[in-house]
Amino acid sequence: MPESLTATVGWSGHPQAQLAGKEAAGRALRHLAPNAPSLAIVFASSWYHQPSLLQGIREALGPVPTVGESTAGEIVAEGPVSRSCAVLLLAAEAPICSIGMAEGADATPREAGQQAAFMAARDFPTSPRTGFVIFGDGLLTNSAEVVRGIQESLGTSALIVGGMAGDDLRFHHTYQYWNDRALSQAVVGVLFGGPVKIGVGLEHGFAPISKPRRITRAHANVLYELDRHPAASVYEEYLGADVVQRMRREELTPRGIAYPLGVQPEGSTRWLLRNVVALGDDGSLSCSGDILEGSWLQLMLGNKELVLEAAVRAAQSAVRSLSRVACVVVFDAASRRRLLGSTHAAKEIAAIREVIGASIPLAGCYTYGEQAPFEETDLERTALHTGAILVIALGT
Repeated sequence: MPESLTATVGWSGHPQAQLAGKEAAGRALRHLAPNAPSLAIVFASSWYHQPSLLQGIREALGPVPTVGESTAGEIVAEGPVSRSCAVLLLAAEAPICSIGMAEGADATPREAGQQAAFMAARDFPTSPRTGFVIFGDGLLTNSAEVVRGIQESLGTSALIVGGMAGDDLRFHHTYQYWNDRALSQAVVGVLFGGPVKIGVGLEHGFAPISKPRRITRAHANVLYELDRHPAASVYEEYLGADVVQRMRREELTPRGIAYPLGVQPEGSTRWLLRNVVALGDDGSLSCSGDILEGSWLQLMLGNKELVLEAAVRAAQSAVRSLSRVACVVVFDAASRRRLLGSTHAAKEIAAIREVIGASIPLAGCYTYGEQAPFEETDLERTALHTGAILVIALGT
């Protein structure tokens, strides 16, 4: 069959931002020749001077539509990397995508999602539309409203997937890329269509270790009560009161990653992971994503083997429905990299490559959240996941 969609990846670890962007984009462009790029997707360290980085990419590519985000670590076919820049280029003879963006997602998240999707849909009016890939600010706590806004523009049957930008675990300032601009508190997205098909796989590899409890009081991303008891009691019961006190003082992040909360919405059989980011003096738990009252909650535990097996399942799901895979994008939770450690994090990417094939271009990043449908057959219930790996296959 004709090569209706081709892709290449370029990478650079140059310490100077402009040269890193130019070098990564230039390498991808040389491998793409003689095809002209239709889209550039950029994953880069927040340590770079962001305007200079994008300037270097523009110098190499010219006015190619560009999207992407800063990261908590970059992913290329060779494995996890840091303080670097990866550029994925896509090329096709027919129109395959359009991009959109909106700022102000911190103040008006629903409107920002609606505007970004509307802009992309306006510039890509033909059908079929196969999915919307978003790059959002990973420090926002209201991403559910962003998704609702996107659905208002594209409909509730639209596939919405993506990753939330990181900043190398500094938790201060993330960036979303739109052409030659580095934005913050923004929504950037790509609407794919035409010959492009999207395969998606999402897994985490954690299992419940506590009895189920009902979430009886929560607001936004703060969990106050479980079965009308202080939420921190779930940690006290299974880890001990002394461990909880140490978590308050100094050890929250390692414990929160090793023992995340599993939230099971009413009527679902799947678990939505939430990392605990703060313990309140009132026994409340501040989490890495929104918490829905009335859901069930259990304490979860993962190990390196289960997490690696989950990555394989995600890759298998992503490529299953495609006759030909052009490239793969990986959004992997930053917490998973910390749990796995450097050796097993490299094994995770290697395991994905075994599934998709060593010759398939691969790029991605470690994120502060992964956006994907909660159930594979229920696109309307797109949710923010934390602690998960999201594998997106683009092809035909």
